Amino acid sequence: MLVSQLDEERLTDDQIQRMLFDGIADGGQQADCILVLGSRKAAQYRVPVAVAAYRAGRAPKILMSGGAMEPVPEAEWMRQTALEMGVPDEDILVETQSHNTVENMLFSLVALQKAFWLNRVHSILLVTTSCHMRRSLHLARYLFPAHIQVYPCPALDTHTRPENWMLTEQGRQRATAEAQNLIRCVRNGVFPDFEIG
Repeated sequence: MLVSQLDEERLTDDQIQRMLFDGIADGGQQADCILVLGSRKAAQYRVPVAVAAYRAGRAPKILMSGGAMEPVPEAEWMRQTALEMGVPDEDILVETQSHNTVENMLFSLVALQKAFWLNRVHSILLVTTSCHMRRSLHLARYLFPAHIQVYPCPALDTHTRPENWMLTEQGRQRATAEAQNLIRCVRNGVFPDFEIG
């Protein structure tokens, strides 16, 4: 079934599970840079995953993306956490202009261009929470140049893991809202429609 055919007001648990989580896994790929998308809790959940990938030698640089928080942008908090975890400052790039996931991708492209030249970037490890990964992957793959491969490197948070999102009201609300957001993105042409398994 295509995502555009789903009724966003009557989503089943099975549809949400397949739409958000099925087929999303870290394949262990190496890349030119790790892109970490910001959120209020990105320093807690996402940055440790990015730092672990960096330490494993999977990419030489980490790009922190996010400017939504005030007075200090998300990306700066994320950078500080990575520094505290031992990542050298010269290996951390920061993008502080974005305020949503589409802007994360667009402003990150500018940051990548300034740091590397886009023609020299062939692959990205994308770090965000599991629940947010499907939409983020589709946005990145649609907005990034075709020569850049984007690989998922999902982070697990507390309430929206693939195995537990349906067990709490908070998890259920967040997963349902993310699934509805995915449907709206497809219907609004933000990225192309796709099948859920």
